[in-house]
Amino acid sequence: MQPLISVDHESRQNSYRASDDRDRRLSEETPLLHRFPQTNPAPRSTSTTIIVSLLLIILTSGVVIGVYLLILQNNAENVLPPVEIPLQLVSRRQWANNSKSAQLLQSSPVFKATSVIVVQTDTRQCFNTRACVELLQNMEMAASTNGMKYLPYNFLVSSNGQTYEALGWHGTSSMFPEYSKSALILGFIGNYTETPPTRGQIDEAINLFSESVSHQYLHPHYVIIGKKTKTTPKQLFASLMDLPQWSTELSDM
Repeated sequence: MQPLISVDHESRQNSYRASDDRDRRLSEETPLLHRFPQTNPAPRSTSTTIIVSLLLIILTSGVVIGVYLLILQNNAENVLPPVEIPLQLVSRRQWANNSKSAQLLQSSPVFKATSVIVVQTDTRQCFNTRACVELLQNMEMAASTNGMKYLPYNFLVSSNGQTYEALGWHGTSSMFPEYSKSALILGFIGNYTETPPTRGQIDEAINLFSESVSHQYLHPHYVIIGKKTKTTPKQLFASLMDLPQWSTELSDM
C-alpha cells in the first residue's frame, strides 16, 4: 500500500536553499541595516523652532533695511543741490543823477541792523531797468522838493526782481526814527494794497536778506517788520508772513 501523501524531499530542500541564499544576499547588500536598526527621529523642540524663526526674521529685516538704505543713498545722489540765484543789484552810482551823493553814502559809518522794515512806495510798478531808473529818478526829484537829499530807503525791489541801492548798507533812514539805527528799510516798488507782489520780488528780497547777513550788515537773528505808509499793503504782508523772521506783533496788520 502506497502512502496517501508523498513528500518531495528534493524540492523542499531546494526551496530552503533558495530562501537561505536570498537572506544571505540581502544581508551582504545591506549590512548596516542589521548593525544600526532604524529608529524614529526625535520631535523638534519648540525652543529650536522659535530660535530659527527669529534668526530668519532678523536676516530678512537686515536685507530689507539694506535695500532701503541703498535706495535712499541713490536718491540723495540724484538730487541736485539748490541753485543760489545771485542778487540782481543795481548800485546807486548806476541809476542816480548825482554820483557825488553815492560817494558820500559809501563813506558813511557802517551799522549792523537787527531788523528789516518792508514798505510799499505807493507808486506804479516797473518791470525793466530803464523804466525803473526813470521812476526812481522822478521819485528822488520829488523827494528833493520836500527837503530830502535821498530816497528814504536802503534798497528798493522792482517787479522784475532787481534790487536798487538807495541809502545802501551804510546810510540810515529817517522814515521811521525809532528804527533809524537798527533797521534796513526795504521798499517794494508799487502799490500792494490789492495786488500781490511778483514771485521775483519776493525771491529777490530773500536774496537781499541773505546777502546782508553774509556781509554782516544784518544780524543773523533779524526780524522782518511790515509798516504802512499811505495805505496798508495787505497783499505784500500776506506774501511775507510765511517767512520765519516775520513779526506779526511789530507789524501794522
